[in-house]
Amino acid sequence: MLLAGCDRSAPPLARQPLAEGSVLAVESTADGRFTLVATGSGPVQVWQQGDAAPLYQWHQGEETTPVVLLAAGPSGLAAATATEYTVAVWSLASGQNLGFYRLEQPLRALALASDGRALLLGYQSGEVEFVNLSSGRRLQFLGHQDRINSLDLSANGRYALSASHDGEVMLWQTADAGILARWRHEHSVNLVRLDQGGRYAFSADAQGRGDIHRLPGGELQARLQVPARGQTFVSARFNVEQGQLATGGTARRLDLWRLSDGVHLHHWQVGLHTHLRPASAMVYSVAFTGPNRLYSVSSAGLGETWPLTHRDPNDE
Repeated sequence: MLLAGCDRSAPPLARQPLAEGSVLAVESTADGRFTLVATGSGPVQVWQQGDAAPLYQWHQGEETTPVVLLAAGPSGLAAATATEYTVAVWSLASGQNLGFYRLEQPLRALALASDGRALLLGYQSGEVEFVNLSSGRRLQFLGHQDRINSLDLSANGRYALSASHDGEVMLWQTADAGILARWRHEHSVNLVRLDQGGRYAFSADAQGRGDIHRLPGGELQARLQVPARGQTFVSARFNVEQGQLATGGTARRLDLWRLSDGVHLHHWQVGLHTHLRPASAMVYSVAFTGPNRLYSVSSAGLGETWPLTHRDPNDE
């Protein structure tokens, strides 16, 4: 049984159960066409939006070792799955495995370039490693002093955004590890996201503060704040053409913000399974699926499509 959101926002246009219970990790492609779901046991399931059954089921290493990190290339051509000590790269077109790699230290964050030819790996030690999977070239970035919490990689693989537990965020070049911009949060940063056109970056910390920065210089564009104490940002996606940023958070929050000044435009509550306790969910992934559609996937295992409305925030 499902419960819909109970606020005054419009209900979802469509709802798709992607798992029978709660999930451990979710990642959608930028257009929302494919969604990877890891439940912590069994294979990673790959869903195509609107399908009644998974398109692929990917097994990685020992069945008892959970997949804890997922990444999808912005173009929707490739994806990556990771346990604490292994990474696998997959084709989303065929479902075939493109490579399997063993790691020497615990992995904490993962990102993938658009065509699946480059990986960005963030470790417990604070080291970040860029790997060109075509040439085999590896680059170690040693700018952080604490464990890596979140990463993102530009579509062309040239620019990396990394965040560590001590609140440090850095934009750097994967050609030579040269730092282009850096900023700091007072609290641990749990999420970073790049606009794939290289114009903006988003970073969010454990106290619910989110910052939009202009690139490449890193100047602060806008500051976002979730309205309730204890709630935080979990996912984000830019739509620069429409001047918007979508974010998913704890407590079933799905929000739309104006990119230019951080004004809050709209809020939805995602659905949940009534048999799950506690009766809440985190929004693990968001994607713009068209000019008037937003797609979210939550820890309750539900993929939902929402109508984008353009109300004046002063009317709320």
